[in-house]
Amino acid sequence: MSLTKVPFLAASAVGVYVAHTPPQPKVPPTARPKTVTSYERVFSSLIRFYTGSFKVCLYSAWGSLETCVILASRFPTHPLSQMILDALVPHPLYNTGRIGFSPIFLVGCSIATLGGFIRYKCYRELGRLFTYEVTIQQNHQLVTTGPYAYVRHPGYTSVIASCVGMGVCLASPGSWLKECGVFDTFAGKIAVWLYVGYTVWGAVSAVARTSLEDRLMKEQFGEDWNKWAQNVPYRLIPYVF
Repeated sequence: MSLTKVPFLAASAVGVYVAHTPPQPKVPPTARPKTVTSYERVFSSLIRFYTGSFKVCLYSAWGSLETCVILASRFPTHPLSQMILDALVPHPLYNTGRIGFSPIFLVGCSIATLGGFIRYKCYRELGRLFTYEVTIQQNHQLVTTGPYAYVRHPGYTSVIASCVGMGVCLASPGSWLKECGVFDTFAGKIAVWLYVGYTVWGAVSAVARTSLEDRLMKEQFGEDWNKWAQNVPYRLIPYVF
């Protein structure tokens, strides 16, 4: 087991934390467009709870628990170590010594960290215009620089990337969930299904939002938006979609 895995877990968790932390206060319903679908209204009302629970329960907690197991196994004489291992390793036959790096983990860590970095760049580029709720603000501007020079909705690209990347980290060979049998427990299976369900729902909703936001931006900015869409034809992934 390698202690050097801990900073990589921390980097992934920071990426997820940034990607799922709202940079602006909630937009009141009265300031949102009246032409959005009922589904979008529901999604807007749930998105802050969704991202908050994702961040705390499904990502930060899992990464923190794996870090605790690594440290407890590395320093077994510490008074808290046996308590941690008894609580977090379901069966004594599972080998905590197998927790460590794998190529898949490094790929997932890179994706999660990059997702958080791009999301942060989006926050900086849009400033007050980056809200979790779809809205057209007073003196709204069309931002076409930074990440928005490559795809039209990099904020959604980055948050999906952080979700997928952290999931790869936590499920990769050498992870606490896999090597210590957490996946085999009832609670572990429930957590996995929640994770998959939350990720799929969030990704589908984000993709649906790209069409809505494109329509609203086109109505607001007209020819300026058309020129931008011509120069930046991809919504989420350059040369793909």
